Amino acid sequence: MIIKNIHALGLYGGASLNAIEMALIDSDGVDVYNVLKTEVVPYPENLALDIRAIISRRLLSYAELENCADVQNLRTKVSEFYAEAIANFCNEEKVDIIGIDSLTIGCDTTNKCSYQIEDGQLICNILQRRIITHFHKADLLAGGQTSPLMPAFINAIWQKENKPALFIYIGAVSSLVYLGESGEMQAFDCAPGLAMIEDWTFRHAKMQTDYNGKLAATGNIHQQILQTLLRHKFLHMEPPKALDIMRFSDKKEHLEGLSLEDGAATATAFIAEAIYQAALDFLPKIPATIYVVGAGIKNPTLCRFIKQSFAPREPQILLQWRTLGASATAFNAVRRLYAMPITFPTTTGAYEPLSGGEFYEVKE
Repeated sequence: MIIKNIHALGLYGGASLNAIEMALIDSDGVDVYNVLKTEVVPYPENLALDIRAIISRRLLSYAELENCADVQNLRTKVSEFYAEAIANFCNEEKVDIIGIDSLTIGCDTTNKCSYQIEDGQLICNILQRRIITHFHKADLLAGGQTSPLMPAFINAIWQKENKPALFIYIGAVSSLVYLGESGEMQAFDCAPGLAMIEDWTFRHAKMQTDYNGKLAATGNIHQQILQTLLRHKFLHMEPPKALDIMRFSDKKEHLEGLSLEDGAATATAFIAEAIYQAALDFLPKIPATIYVVGAGIKNPTLCRFIKQSFAPREPQILLQWRTLGASATAFNAVRRLYAMPITFPTTTGAYEPLSGGEFYEVKE
């Protein structure tokens, strides 16, 4: 196969419980020549409610998820929403391949279950376009943790810049990607992300999130509760590791009794401090060059707390990479097309570098 640069569209559903992001890039799977277009699209309110309802049921096994009528109904609704969003996004754009990394609603790597809520064939049939989904599956079967999936993209966009460098990715969960001086790469999910804040604001105020971090900015951090949250066993597990978005649900009762603002402030501070502790505990060193990327950069209070945690270092907020998850998904689609690896032993724990993703073809 001749390697050439193509236009790839990525749809990423793991940035939030409330929205998807899309990006169109020009890449050959090695270099990223341009990010041509990006967009963030909120879930319709009823669909977001349905997603929350399913996630809260904690269906973890593949059998439970596959045999649940509500899950399959939701899968169809989400797929139709994805297809509509992609069609509107594409418009007159030239698109050669589409990659979809949808929201994971059930993850149990011990039992090799990672369930993404989309139907690739249905989306393919609606759009009449070739689709790549399920980027996690090959990694899961090879003993990997399935996440994070953005290191190859981050390495590509930063390959000619100074290292070492640390990227803090904040989506529904938070991840660290470390690029070493000699080209070594380490990555792992490290802490909750926006999903924890969104869960708090939705349950207590029917707000989709803490918009612009205003609640946390006006609240007080409850230090005793913060320290209790920081003792969660996931935070002390050695990487590689992946974080299910509901992994910390057993600890959310510690926030109960706080005001809306104080709960948001404490949850937000916890995310920032857990990220810092992970960098301190599990990276070779914390470099001077630190960047914050992903959907979380739209929360200035969270970004401020992260800067305070990492002081005197100065993490930089890369606003142009708000939709990094979607750009990484597009990049991974190109790499899958050319059979290049997207996961590695030092990023997910798979036994060897692996390509990943399942093709769905238009049926005659």
